[in-house]
Amino acid sequence: MLEFAEFLTTTPAGVTQDWVDELRGVGWDDDDVIDIVHVAALFNYMCRVADGLGVELQPDRGWEDQAPELSFQGETAPKVFATITAAPETTAA
Repeated sequence: MLEFAEFLTTTPAGVTQDWVDELRGVGWDDDDVIDIVHVAALFNYMCRVADGLGVELQPDRGWEDQAPELSFQGETAPKVFATITAAPETTAA
């Protein structure tokens, strides 16, 4: 299931019926597959919104000790964003 969720995250267009058949073969039913897809999609959406807006994790929330355990540690670029400003005004022609 986790391999499927990772593949869905990294290669969404590559998901085929074979993935669903494999999940069924190890005990997941169609409702489970739908839940897996929804959870992975929601998590990816939330991460992309946070990354797109330059959201940083709040310090002193207990995540610091766990950060070195993340498998992708060092593979992500640091977020360096300026303050989001309003769009410039345009003049109507």
